[in-house]
Amino acid sequence: MNVFSKSPLFRNPTLGLGHLALMFICTGGLLSAAPMHVNLTTVMKLAGANNDEIEQARVRHVETIAESKQAWQRFWPTLSLNAGYRGHEGNVQDIGGAVFNARKQQYTVGTGVMIDWSPGDIYYSALAAKQKALAAEHLAEKTRRDIVQDAIERYYDLLAAEADMAVIEDDLRLTQDYEKQLTGAVDAGTAFRADLLRVTTQVSRAKIAVRQVQERRDMAAAALAEILRLSPDTALRPAKSDLVPVSLMSTSGVATLISQANQNRPELRATGAAHTAAALESDRTRIAPMIPSVQAGYSVGGLGGGFAGEFGNFDDQQDFFVGLGWKIGPGGLFDRQRQKIADAREQGIALQANQVKAAIGREVVEAVLRAQSAKDQLGINDEAVGAAEEMVKLAKDRQASQLGVVLEYLLAREELTRARQGRVKSVTDFNKAQHELKRAVGK
Repeated sequence: MNVFSKSPLFRNPTLGLGHLALMFICTGGLLSAAPMHVNLTTVMKLAGANNDEIEQARVRHVETIAESKQAWQRFWPTLSLNAGYRGHEGNVQDIGGAVFNARKQQYTVGTGVMIDWSPGDIYYSALAAKQKALAAEHLAEKTRRDIVQDAIERYYDLLAAEADMAVIEDDLRLTQDYEKQLTGAVDAGTAFRADLLRVTTQVSRAKIAVRQVQERRDMAAAALAEILRLSPDTALRPAKSDLVPVSLMSTSGVATLISQANQNRPELRATGAAHTAAALESDRTRIAPMIPSVQAGYSVGGLGGGFAGEFGNFDDQQDFFVGLGWKIGPGGLFDRQRQKIADAREQGIALQANQVKAAIGREVVEAVLRAQSAKDQLGINDEAVGAAEEMVKLAKDRQASQLGVVLEYLLAREELTRARQGRVKSVTDFNKAQHELKRAVGK
C-alpha cells in the first residue's frame, strides 16, 4: 500500500487542494523512494492547481482587471496640498511696461482640486479595458483546460504502460510455468529438447518486453510529474481501477456538438471580447474627439509676504477656473490615420475570430471521429480477446491429449497477449477520445 493511502489528507476530502500539494512537495524525498499512486481525479486537480502556465494566465487576468479599474478612476479629480516660498531681487516689469528694481518675497499654503477630463476618451477606453479583462479571463480558462487535458492524456499513457506490463508479466509467468513442466517432460524422455529451447527463447523474449514496458512506464511517469509540477524522480503509479472504458459524451449530432462548442469554448469567448474591445477603440477615435474636454480647478489657502524681510500681510485667497475645449489634429478631431488604424485592428480581430471558429469546428469533428473509431476498435478487440482465449484453451487441451505441439500453444499465447495489449490500447484511446471530445465541446 502506498504511503498516501493512510494520510488524513486523502481520508478527509474536505481538506484543501493547497494542503494536498504542500504535502506532495514536503514529502518529495520520500516519493522518490516509494511509488505514489494517483487516480484521474487527483491528476486533474493537481494539473489545475500547480501549473505555471495557468498561473501566468491568471496573473495576466489580474493585470487587465487593474487596468480596467484604473481607466474608470480617470474620472476622479485630483486633490493636492501645497506650500511654497518665492523670492525676487533685481529688475522687474509691471503690467504697464515700467521697469524698476525690487526686492520681494511671498509664501503660500493651501489645497486645490483639479479636473482634467476628456469624457469621451475616458469612457470608451474604460469600456475597452473592461472587455480586454474579460478576454484575459477566458484565455486563462482556456489555458487551464488545455493543461488539464494534457495531464489527462499523460495519465492515460502511464496507465496504458502499467496495464501493458501486467499483461506481459502474466504471459511471462505462464510461459515460465510451462517451461518448468516441459523441463520435467524432457527429463522424463516424453518431450523433445528442441521444444524446451523454443519455450526458453519465448521466456527471454517476454523478459525483454517487460523491461521495455517498464522503461515506457517510467518515462510516462516523468512526463506526468512534469505537468503536475512534482519532483521529476517521483515514481508515479496509476490507480489500475481506472482502466475501464468511460463514456462521457455522445458522438451523435455533430452539428449540435459544434453549436455547443461555439457557445462554450473560452477561446471563442475571448476572441469575441477582444473584438468588442477593438470596436470600442474604433468608436473612441470617431466619437470621443467630438465630446469637449473639461478642465476645472479650485484652490484655497493663504498668501503672505512683501518687500524683502517682510513675512506679514498673510491672508486667505481662493482661485477657481473652468473651461471647455476640443482637440484638433493628432489624437483629436479629423485624425484619419488613427481611425484607419483602429478599423484595421477591428477587422483583423474579426478575421481571427473566424479562424478560431473554423478551428473549433474541425476539432469537434476530429474528436467525434476519433471517439467513434475508438469505440468500434474497442468492440473488435473484445472479440479478438475472446477468440484468443478460446484458442489458448483448445491448444492447451490438445497439449494435454498429446495431440498438439509446443509451437501451437506458444503461438496461441502470443495471439492472446497481443489481443490483450490491443484491448489496453483501445480502452486508452477510447478514454482519451472521450475527454478530448468533452474539451472540444467546451464542457
